[in-house]
Amino acid sequence: MVLIDALFINKGGGAVLLRYLIEKILAHPKRNQFFFLLDPRFDKPVALDTNYVVINNSISDRIRYYKQNKDNYAKVFCFANTPPPVKLSVPVYTYFHNQKLLEAPKQKFKRSYFRTYLKYLFVKRYNRNTDYYIMQTPHMVKGLTAIGLKDTTHCITIPFYDDRKYKAPHTPFNERVKDEFVFISNPSPQKNYPALLNAWEYLLEKGQTPKLHLTIDDTAPQLIARVNALNTRGSRIANHVYLDPRDLYFNCPYLVFPSTVESFGLPLIEAVDSGMKVLASNLPYVYDVIKPSLTFDPYDKVSIADAVVKALNSDLPFPEVVTKNEVDRLVELLIGSS
Repeated sequence: MVLIDALFINKGGGAVLLRYLIEKILAHPKRNQFFFLLDPRFDKPVALDTNYVVINNSISDRIRYYKQNKDNYAKVFCFANTPPPVKLSVPVYTYFHNQKLLEAPKQKFKRSYFRTYLKYLFVKRYNRNTDYYIMQTPHMVKGLTAIGLKDTTHCITIPFYDDRKYKAPHTPFNERVKDEFVFISNPSPQKNYPALLNAWEYLLEKGQTPKLHLTIDDTAPQLIARVNALNTRGSRIANHVYLDPRDLYFNCPYLVFPSTVESFGLPLIEAVDSGMKVLASNLPYVYDVIKPSLTFDPYDKVSIADAVVKALNSDLPFPEVVTKNEVDRLVELLIGSS
């Protein structure tokens, strides 16, 4: 039996990937050889009706579960960055997908990194309990080895994501509204919304008002106020708060992606599959997954604005996906010899 330890996964990108992994496992001939440890906040797929348990999302309950069940599994896959809290005598893989944890040691004195640094300390404490880390991209492997958690021989790169949703008929690029840009993301600091809004203010001051589609929820009232103020002055910014990006991706010409930290950057791939051209930060995570249409300095409003103007006044190349979905390889790694 293979344990999929998904405790602490409850929403966001991690939950999306977990549901996709569950779907692929349930379609596997050896589905009954998998068992899932789930977080009570996770919206469990209806199809998963056996071979799972839900426990309280606490460190003490996780320790208790492992001590009581450590002899029940032939292999363990921890999905939420943190290795098992006890040493096991079977192969253990830990899926590591949080780049902020890799930055935490150098940022530990920053108030905004306090909780992240505490999470990093738990990863470090239990590091010896995992044999391998599985990551989506080479830049994540580089970051993990740089802080000394493992060497490269104990890191495996297996990108996986649901690659079906955006591979469908969409509006041809030349038929899309020319001056609309999209950035669909939560307003966490690494998404870099302030810099993007600074760029749109700079464009406004230069007499340019391209439309910008955003999703800023009520956790960032200061950003919402900034959007409203810019619109009052003449900007065209639509804050959708939350929506499925499919319609925007299929009908708008450009994705503008100013994020400074991404473990994978799935929206970049989704935008390419949707027929968009992509303006993105000139950072390693971008080049790990796509060849963008154009890049900019995400810390410089003028650089972002100049990229927007260039997109509107020149024929940029279409971007290309340079990674691939290897979920089947991951499932076979977990089921093999178990």
